[in-house]
Amino acid sequence: MKNRKIIIVLAILFLLIVAGALGSIKGAKFLMEKYHYLRDKVTEIDKFNQENIRHYDFDYSWAEGNRLIAHAFGGKGSKTYTNALEAFLYNYELGHRIFEVDFDLTTDNKTICCHDEEWWRYITGNEESGVEYSYENFKNTTLFNDYTPLDYKDIVDLLNEYPDIYIITDTKYSDELSVYKQFSQIVDYAREVDPEVLDRIIPQVYTKDMLNYVMNNHDFRSVIFTLYQIQWEKEDIAKFCKRSGINFITVSSDNIESDILDLWKSMNIIVAVHTIDDTEEAKELIDDGVDMIYTNFIEPDDFGN
Repeated sequence: MKNRKIIIVLAILFLLIVAGALGSIKGAKFLMEKYHYLRDKVTEIDKFNQENIRHYDFDYSWAEGNRLIAHAFGGKGSKTYTNALEAFLYNYELGHRIFEVDFDLTTDNKTICCHDEEWWRYITGNEESGVEYSYENFKNTTLFNDYTPLDYKDIVDLLNEYPDIYIITDTKYSDELSVYKQFSQIVDYAREVDPEVLDRIIPQVYTKDMLNYVMNNHDFRSVIFTLYQIQWEKEDIAKFCKRSGINFITVSSDNIESDILDLWKSMNIIVAVHTIDDTEEAKELIDDGVDMIYTNFIEPDDFGN
């Protein structure tokens, strides 16, 4: 970007020198008017730099033909938010291929598959125990007494074992340090196992700044802008997504209205809503123009996925 700006400025200076060599102030004015777009281009680049919006060439072909995203690996029985191995295996057999997974950091800064510490204490019976929320305790404590807890390495291993699945991350944090801690662990281990699996990891970002924080760890194939953590305005979000290359927005079903959906769809942005467990409600949203549904219990066969 800096090189482009320098080239444009040099081009303007060159034209002025040529005009001066011709000894014509009138000629100089003529050239400046004729090539005014160069001057305007410098202004555009300055604005681009100030807004710090980098454009990425994302690929969303993985979303084609898919309507459902299994939330936290999907529900099993009456249990949700487990992010557990048993939930994955159950919902994979049902036909799900795109899975959203919660990630959190333990007290010793290891990336695990869990919504948060309070939820973990509830589903492990440690609400009053005071046991540390450490990596060792997390990995060695079953969830709901019989569900297997997973960490970032397990997720990479599943991607390696099941080449037809995609993992959408819900990493909770948006500050630069926490983003680095989580994604550097995922990326480093994936590169050891098979770098190809990184093409099937789809980060969700929650702020504009978080996009660059994530991409500084790895050039991910695609990214989703998820809106549950920020105050947002539909035009501003749409403009940012198009300028940055993001072509996928996830929003709560409570906040999806026709004017919002019409604007985003007019800009060819893929729109997903969370979290819907009623099949008829999900079908109505699809009929209204929503592209994908995050769900705990809707099955692909019932939805025609």
